[in-house]
Amino acid sequence: MGYGKDPAFPGVQAFAAEDGSAVWVSTAAEGDAVTPIHVALQAADNDTAKAFYDAGLANGGTGNGEPGPRPNYGPTYYAAFVHDPEGNNIEAMLV
Repeated sequence: MGYGKDPAFPGVQAFAAEDGSAVWVSTAAEGDAVTPIHVALQAADNDTAKAFYDAGLANGGTGNGEPGPRPNYGPTYYAAFVHDPEGNNIEAMLV
């Protein structure tokens, strides 16, 4: 997806792209209830979305929508969805 590990702090990891965009991921405080979320990241092309999906499955995720067109989201929408081990729905998408 074009992101690499950037600074890390206790309980927090940043992932940054060359264009300056970043995603920060943190752990919940002990005892806090966690509600899974949906995160969508822009993929460069269909092959990148497929590679994202394959990497997600290889690293403990479960499939939640194989790479492919999503005409119900838009005429050119293409996406892949993976649930991470905590239940978050992570999407690689192209519009």
